[in-house]
Amino acid sequence: MFMGMAGVGWGERPILSRSRPRLDPRTVFPRRYQAYSPRLMIAPVLVTGGTGFVGIALVRELTEHGYEVHVLARPSADRSVLADLPVQWHAGDLLDAASIERALEAVAACAGGAGPWLVHNAAVISYRTRDAALQREVNVEGTRRVLRAARKMGVTRAVHVSSVVAVGFSSRGETLDEGAPWNGAQLGLDYVTTKRAAEELALAAAEELDLRVVNPGAIFGPSPRPANTARFLRKIAAGALGPIAPPGVMSPVGLRDVATGIRLALERGRAGRRYLLCESTLSMKDLFRRAQALLELKPTRFALPRPLWSAAVAATRAVDAVRPLELTTPQALKALGVEWRFTGARARTELGWAPAPFEAVLTETLESLGLTGAANPRGTCSG
Repeated sequence: MFMGMAGVGWGERPILSRSRPRLDPRTVFPRRYQAYSPRLMIAPVLVTGGTGFVGIALVRELTEHGYEVHVLARPSADRSVLADLPVQWHAGDLLDAASIERALEAVAACAGGAGPWLVHNAAVISYRTRDAALQREVNVEGTRRVLRAARKMGVTRAVHVSSVVAVGFSSRGETLDEGAPWNGAQLGLDYVTTKRAAEELALAAAEELDLRVVNPGAIFGPSPRPANTARFLRKIAAGALGPIAPPGVMSPVGLRDVATGIRLALERGRAGRRYLLCESTLSMKDLFRRAQALLELKPTRFALPRPLWSAAVAATRAVDAVRPLELTTPQALKALGVEWRFTGARARTELGWAPAPFEAVLTETLESLGLTGAANPRGTCSG
């Protein structure tokens, strides 16, 4: 349920503004650009999903490091979240191949003969049964359209933002790395299978586009955009999840660290390589207890045994077949019972990635949601 937060804000249809001149990040951030340029000749970069949860943090990260950032967005996108940055908007939609080509053509014109760069971050994240077709159309076919346009418009470097769920899951309590054999199809989760299919398309184009893949875990952090992790923490704070935890395991990471990891992969990553962006692993029970300690709530005592959790998933499946569920869906519950155990060692070693400790990220996230200390009226000391 948490994994793969990267794809919020897919395919927005941005507008090329003629009312104001194009801002140059080298002018806006001259010291950062000058300090950075000697290490790498960077090119203008198009970001898909730039107004979503991860996208906002990513655009800010890239801009602050001297990039000329272009964002693909729909007219309905809230551009105010990036209003303080020198972003170039392009009208586009992942369902419209021609609009993607037009955006990349405009970025290529800014790049001159060097060729544009690309970060494909957009995706639909859903665990609702009725969204299966939408996820395939956006996550898989949308990626296919982006890659086809990238080839046509001469993209010279790219990052595909995937998810740890596209790597697989731990079936014996082992910690997985980028080379784990794929076993996720057996889960029957639409988000998982579409992210895997999209990643396979991206890796097939790796050599031609100098493309690398990043796979973030469960992403926590302050953001103007709502995220599944924030909703989950609110439920913990409200005591809405009951006295027991799901039996699953997660690999959390901070939002800003994901943005940094994507930038580092763009700059230092190797074509055809995956980079798992995970700070640590912890059980769902441990997540509950850490959050409850910070919220001054009584701690969860135990996790529900897997057979009972599977029975709960089956029960929600029966309900969903009669009355489609919105939040507590069969696929969401099943994902919460899976062991998503991963290591981010390759990103640390090859990219120089140094994520913040999850305890600090969790504290910051709860504070940004107004859930800690005096802001949390439900808080009661345990013991």
